[in-house]
Amino acid sequence: MVTITVDDNPKIITPIIKMLKKIDPSGTHLSAESGGEALELLKRNYADVAFLDIEMPELNGLETAKRMKTLCPRTNIVFITGYSEYALAAFGLYASGYLLKPVTENQIREALDNLRYPNAPPMTRKIKVRCFGQFEVWYNGEPIKFTRSLTKTLFAYLIDRRGAMCDTDQMICAVWPEGVVNQTYSSYLRMLISDLQTTLTMLGVGETLFRSRGTVGINTEMVDCDYYKYLRGDEDAIRQYNGEYMTQFEFAEETRYHLLSDKDGK
Repeated sequence: MVTITVDDNPKIITPIIKMLKKIDPSGTHLSAESGGEALELLKRNYADVAFLDIEMPELNGLETAKRMKTLCPRTNIVFITGYSEYALAAFGLYASGYLLKPVTENQIREALDNLRYPNAPPMTRKIKVRCFGQFEVWYNGEPIKFTRSLTKTLFAYLIDRRGAMCDTDQMICAVWPEGVVNQTYSSYLRMLISDLQTTLTMLGVGETLFRSRGTVGINTEMVDCDYYKYLRGDEDAIRQYNGEYMTQFEFAEETRYHLLSDKDGK
């Protein structure tokens, strides 16, 4: 599982992370020292559980929880605090737990065993992508609804690049073939990247997107894609390919050419 522990006191965070690693040694256990830092983490990483201190400066735990619920509704919130008077407000936010400091390992285990949203099996956390024909995307059997059509275009381009990290100029030229790289397009692209990250995070698959120093790429291990299977020599994918690939996108022309050349050579 993926957890985020949030407390403005690092001396509180350290033993909780240690306990979480003991309870779930194969999990990913992140930490933040403010509500704002935690929200930035959640934008980039889906979290199964957020352990939140309530009394924090600037953005307290209750307000952080509200924003987390908007960003990722199925993240379980477990409040950890030294003050029992916040319990009613905490459960008004549909928290999964409310633990009083100092927290013990048994309390954390019990909280994890009684989550409001139990962890989804890892294999369900894959996006299904069809590249042959028109580009389409599903999650758990349902089509993914992108807020903007260009967000879907950006995602298609990143899928086409097969995990390669793409810079701003590359993405602008793919999304707007007729466009010129300038501040207007750069600003719009940042909005599309944020929109894509939010869409994936709310589905629980935010880790599908890699972001690093102005570049963006796809974690191909998080994608069930006919094109990727074809490249691996999967017989079913080879049979499914009928000569068409991402037919609605200009940027896919180069890949279409290589696929057709490969098909003709077989």
